[in-house]
Amino acid sequence: MANPAALLIMIVLLAALTVAHGLLVTLPRLVLSQLGIVWRTFGTAAAVAAAPDGEPAVPAYFRVTALRDLRAAWWDGLDEHTRLVGDAERFVEHCVAGFARQSRHGPTWGQRFLTAVMAPVLVVSMTAAVLTATALSILPLLSSLLCWALCRALWALWWLIWAAVDRAGRALRPGPAPCPYADCGRTVELPVRLCPRCGARHAALTPNRYGALHHRCRCGTRLPAVLGVRRLDACCPHCRNPLPAGYERARVVVLVGGPPAQRTGVHRQGLTALGAPPGSEPPLVRAGRSPLLWFDPSGDAYRSQESVARLEILGRADGLLLVVDDPAAHSAAVHAVTRVLHVVNALPARRRPRRLALLYTRAAQGDDTAVRAELAAADGGHLLRALDATGIPVRCVPASALAGVPQWLAGTRGTPGPGGTVAPPPVRRPGGAVVRLPRHRVPRHGLLLAHLAGFVAVPLVLVLLQAGALPPRALLGLPAAYDKWRHPLTSSVHQVDLMAAATPDWPRLSASYADPGHPPSAALPGHTGYWSVTGAPKTDNWLRVDFGMSLPLSEVSVDFDPDTVEGILSPRFDLEGQVGARTVWSLDSGDWHARTVGGGKYGLARTYGYDIPYRHTVDSLRIGVGSSWDKDDKNEQRLREFNIRWTSSDALRLHPADGGRLRVENTTARDLAIVVRPPLLPAGWHATLVGRPPRVLRAQDTYEARWRITAPGDATGHAPAAYAVDATEDGHTVTSRCLALLTAAGASESLC
Repeated sequence: MANPAALLIMIVLLAALTVAHGLLVTLPRLVLSQLGIVWRTFGTAAAVAAAPDGEPAVPAYFRVTALRDLRAAWWDGLDEHTRLVGDAERFVEHCVAGFARQSRHGPTWGQRFLTAVMAPVLVVSMTAAVLTATALSILPLLSSLLCWALCRALWALWWLIWAAVDRAGRALRPGPAPCPYADCGRTVELPVRLCPRCGARHAALTPNRYGALHHRCRCGTRLPAVLGVRRLDACCPHCRNPLPAGYERARVVVLVGGPPAQRTGVHRQGLTALGAPPGSEPPLVRAGRSPLLWFDPSGDAYRSQESVARLEILGRADGLLLVVDDPAAHSAAVHAVTRVLHVVNALPARRRPRRLALLYTRAAQGDDTAVRAELAAADGGHLLRALDATGIPVRCVPASALAGVPQWLAGTRGTPGPGGTVAPPPVRRPGGAVVRLPRHRVPRHGLLLAHLAGFVAVPLVLVLLQAGALPPRALLGLPAAYDKWRHPLTSSVHQVDLMAAATPDWPRLSASYADPGHPPSAALPGHTGYWSVTGAPKTDNWLRVDFGMSLPLSEVSVDFDPDTVEGILSPRFDLEGQVGARTVWSLDSGDWHARTVGGGKYGLARTYGYDIPYRHTVDSLRIGVGSSWDKDDKNEQRLREFNIRWTSSDALRLHPADGGRLRVENTTARDLAIVVRPPLLPAGWHATLVGRPPRVLRAQDTYEARWRITAPGDATGHAPAAYAVDATEDGHTVTSRCLALLTAAGASESLC
C-alpha cells in the first residue's frame, strides 16, 4: 500500500478492532466460561465414586471432595482462558491477513509488518481482558473458599465430638479380642463391618475422613459410625471370616502341646465336655454370661520360638491348658511348653494368663497332688518348677478329669447354654445391589451459591456503601474507609447564611434612614420588599446589623435592585465591621465577586451586587450606601437582600436544648476526634462546662454536653449564643457551628 495515510488508517482500524474484540468478545466469553465451569462442577452435582480398591465408602464432602472440586474449577477455568485467548489470536491473525492482501509489496510482507505492529496491541488487550476476568473470578473463588473453610471448621468440630464419644465407648468396652478361628487367632483391633444392603466390607467404620456420625456406602446406604455400629455384621480383617456376636467378650483358653494330633484329641474332648459338638468352628461355646473360646492353633504352631512369638492370642488368653505326654526334658511337648512360658514371661503383667492347667495324659486319675507326684516320678520336676516360677496359679489334672477344667481356666461360672457354640452370621457377598452413588447436592449447591454470591458481592457492597446501609465497623471497617474516601472531612465545610435564621429578637437592625414602608428588615432573606433610602436628607446612609456578640464571619453578599442602578457603573457602598471600639474595614475590593446584568444606559453592563469575602470576627456589621457617581442623580438605591455567612461543617450536627444542653451528633461513618469549644455569649453571660467531653466520638454516635449558663441580673428577653465543636481527622480540623437564643430561665431556641 503506497499511501501512508491509508496505511495509518488501516493500522488504527486494526488496533480498534483488536481492542474491541478483546473487550466485547473475549472478556465476556472468559467470564461466561468461568460461570459455565462453576455450574458444571457444583450445579449439576455429578456422582462421587468410592475408591475401587480401598474403603467402599464415599469421603465426606467438606473433608475431602470440596477442595478437589474448587481446585478443579479453578484449573479448568485457566485452561478455558488459554483456549479463548488462542481464539482471539487467531481472529487477529485472520484480520491481519485480510488487510495484508492489499499491500503493494505482497501479502507476506504486509502480514509480517501488520503482525509486528499489532503484536503489542494484542498483548495489551488480551492482558487486560484476562486480568479483568481473573479479577472477577478471584472474589467468587475467595467466597467459595471462605464458605468451605467455615463448613470445614464446623465439620471438624462435629467430628471431634463424635470421635470423643467413639473413643470413650471403646475405653468402656472390652479391649481388642482375638479372632476365634483356629487358622487365624490374630488380634482384631477393629472388625470389618458389612453393609446390610450390598455386603461391602468397611474396614474403617469410625469417625474419620468418610464421615463423623455416618458413612455413606458406595451403594448409597448410610451406615452408623458411632451409635449402632455393633448391630452390623462383622468380619475378621485378617482371615475375612465372619465374627460371631459377642466374640469380643469371650474368655479365651488356649491349648499348648506338642503333636497337633494329640492337641486335636484333647480339643474334641474339651468341646464334648463343654456341651458343644466336636469339630465346631469357630470353637466359641456359650458358658454363663460370657462365651468361652476353646482355642487350638492350627498346624504345628509350637514348632519354634519364632512361631510361638507370632501367636498373638497368647497375649489375650485368660488361661492355658498345657498338654504333656512325656515330661522328659527332650520331649516335643516340654519344648512347646517352655517356648510358651518364655513368651508369657515377656508379656506385661496385665496381659498374662491368669491360670495354668497341666494335663498329664499318662495319669489315669487322681487329684493335683497325685498328678504332681507322678510327674516328679517321671522326671518332670523341672517342668513343675518352671510352672511355679511364673507366679500364676497352676493346676495339674489327669486326662480323665478334663471336665470343668476349661471353665476354671476361663474363670467362668455356670454350665454351657443350650445350643452349645455361638454360630457366626452368614456372610453376604458384595454384588447384586443397585449402586447409587451419592451426589452431595446440598453442599455442592451451597458452594455454588457462595460462588455466585462472589460475583454480585462487589456491586451489592458498593450499593450498600453508597446508601450507607452497612454498620461502620462491618467488613473490617470498609464502610468507614469508604465514607472517608467518598466524603473527606474538608469537603463537609459549607457557607451558612446567618440572616436566614433571623428572628424579631436577633439580630438587631438599625439604619440611618428608611423610606416609609421599606424598613431594613425587608432586605432579610425570605422577605419581600427592599430597604430604600429614597428621600434621605443626606447622600451617605448605612444599615447596621448588631449580633450582640463576636461572630467569626466568612462572607457578606449584597443585592441591589438593578433598576435603581440604571445609568451607573456599579452601586456605591462600603462595608465595615465593629469589634468593641475598633473598626474592621473590607478594603480589598479585588476579591469582590460582582454580579452583573444586561446593558446600562450607556451600553455598559450593570453591577447590582457583590459577594465579599470577609474573614473577620466582629460584633456588628455596617453596610454603607452612598449616592451615584453623577451628582445630579438622586440617591434612589434599593437594597433588595443582604446575606451574612459563616462556615460550618456537616460532619457534626449540633442540637441546642433547654438547660444548657448541647447534643453533638456524628453524621459520618467513622470515628472523629472532637473538641467542644466554650460557647460565645453576650457580655455578662458566663458558661461553665459540666463533666468532661470524650476525645473521640464514635461513628454515628451522639454525645450530649451540658453547660451551666448564668445570666446577668438585669437580663430580659432572649440572648444569642454561638456553639462550636471542632472535629479532627488526619491532621485536618473543621468546625461545626450553631446559633441559639437563650433566656435567663434556661430555655433555648435553636437557630440552626
